[in-house]
Amino acid sequence: MATTAATGTTNLRSTGADAQLSAPLREPHRMVPVKWWAALGAMILAFIAYVLIKWVTGPFFKRVPTGPMDPPTYMKVAMVVFQAVSIPVGIGLIGWFVLRPIIRQRRLTLDGMLVLAFSTLWFQDPLSAYGGHWFTYNSWPINYGSWVHGVPGWLSNGKPGAMLVEPILIMPGLYVYVFVITMFLGAAVMRRAKVRWPRIGTVGLIGVCFVAMVAFDIILEGVIFMPLGIWEYPGGRGFAIFNATYHAFPLNEVVTVSATFTAVACLRYFRNDRGQTLVERGTERLRTSERTQQVVRALAVLAGVHMALFLTYNVPNYWVGTHSKEWQRDLVDRSYFTDGLCGGGTDRACPGPGIPLSRNDNTDSGKGSVYITPDGKAVIPPHTRLPARYPFHRSNEAAPQG
Repeated sequence: MATTAATGTTNLRSTGADAQLSAPLREPHRMVPVKWWAALGAMILAFIAYVLIKWVTGPFFKRVPTGPMDPPTYMKVAMVVFQAVSIPVGIGLIGWFVLRPIIRQRRLTLDGMLVLAFSTLWFQDPLSAYGGHWFTYNSWPINYGSWVHGVPGWLSNGKPGAMLVEPILIMPGLYVYVFVITMFLGAAVMRRAKVRWPRIGTVGLIGVCFVAMVAFDIILEGVIFMPLGIWEYPGGRGFAIFNATYHAFPLNEVVTVSATFTAVACLRYFRNDRGQTLVERGTERLRTSERTQQVVRALAVLAGVHMALFLTYNVPNYWVGTHSKEWQRDLVDRSYFTDGLCGGGTDRACPGPGIPLSRNDNTDSGKGSVYITPDGKAVIPPHTRLPARYPFHRSNEAAPQG
């Protein structure tokens, strides 16, 4: 009996060891998507902090004036209103979707994570002009230029007091409430479509959502914000609504911003059987506390939202910035729209097919590439060094050394 018991014990131990050794073979390590998305979200936040700190501590943190012209009264009234309400509305939405559930339920909901992500999206707002200017903001509202010249490798021209403007009291809050509207609108449209056409697939739902976002954006930008003079797209490509006016609304803007709205709405709408969005997959495999899991999920959602904006809007519109059409006269003759970048009162011609792209120095050192004046002359910045010129050498001559 003793021997049998010992043998049985030995067999059990052996079986347990075999199971431990074979477990990795049966269950290979699987990638946890939420961890990768969260890491990307953390890197995005670090990059935002780096650029903004560089901006506020550098020479480009300076107001861009309106120039010799003031906007008409109706534009001023609109800008005062949007400056007064945008950030308070954004903060109110953060309180409702983030703080309220934390206080009541002791947890951060998906909608709260999305709203937190929306509150950081304004950083990306000017990035599509990385290679060339194609849109402008009205410089009449409170502004301190923008952070674009802190982005590594930024090419578009600008200098302190004459650069791409971001109305700092409007855009951070506006990104919150506009994207909150679109995420609920998109989900409602897709639910309605699913009821109306039960056999509709994922692609069909995305298409229906996109059409709804096109209609929404035409009203939001084409009918409200652009005629009120908050921002404009003079270099936009394709068919334009209100063509030749200062508020011409180009096709590329309608398509790309509607794609962004659709992507964000779909991120919220499409979930797996665990209720997880695309970027939250694998959360259940995290061996951490629930609070830590919520932080990881929030970072992952932030990354998903930022990548949606970057890939559907900034990447395609970077091409537009490098292929700007000629800016319309109804905008160029208004100094509060040109922001000291080009046209009257400057020595730079505004973008167009006949104007070469610039390479900016981003240090306010008087360097940068050669550029063209409004009357067609080439200007070499005072501290720019042109490449040396070397004569061709004949085949029977030795090439110069060094």
